[in-house]
Amino acid sequence: MLASTAAQADQCGPVRGRTGNFDYYLLSLSWSPSYCATTSGKQNPRQCGAEQRYGMVVHGLWPQHSDGTWPQCCQPVSAVKSSAATSQASKVMIGSSLLQHEWSKHGSCVTDQQDLYFGKINSAVSSLGLAPNLPGSRLERIKVSDLKRNWAVPADAITVHCKGKRLSEVHICLDKALAPIACPAAEVKNDNCPGTVRLD
Repeated sequence: MLASTAAQADQCGPVRGRTGNFDYYLLSLSWSPSYCATTSGKQNPRQCGAEQRYGMVVHGLWPQHSDGTWPQCCQPVSAVKSSAATSQASKVMIGSSLLQHEWSKHGSCVTDQQDLYFGKINSAVSSLGLAPNLPGSRLERIKVSDLKRNWAVPADAITVHCKGKRLSEVHICLDKALAPIACPAAEVKNDNCPGTVRLD
């Protein structure tokens, strides 16, 4: 078991920070059509196969520092085990490898209990009224201002991220109780989309 957890810690990346020592959360939502257009997406049939029509999916819940840095890989963790919390999370996070990566890199800096971490993801999704696997839009383009109004949170709690003119991710800033908060300036600087973004 010790060898297994050590190997997982090595795969996670360099240890940075201590569990529980962070300022706020970023709920990262990934726009699946953009991911599926990438090389890694094309190699992921679970999310990007011909029969899949995912839209917005949960990338992860990330502990953050207000200065724009973040803790990661804070402690060795065990493999993700099947439970009610992980089963529910898998409905909005596509693929067991993503659950393991997020638990190792980010969850380990939130808690040493994986059910608590995935429970927080489920609670954030539920409290914000996010439907599992939000369907892909039939629109080709949308104004960023309209996109932000689609979420049941204040606009200043949202940052929108693009690769070129294509929507990549939406980040929602949450306090430790999972309530929306105004994003710190360091996160606002990452809001890099033009006024109108591509959804195709």
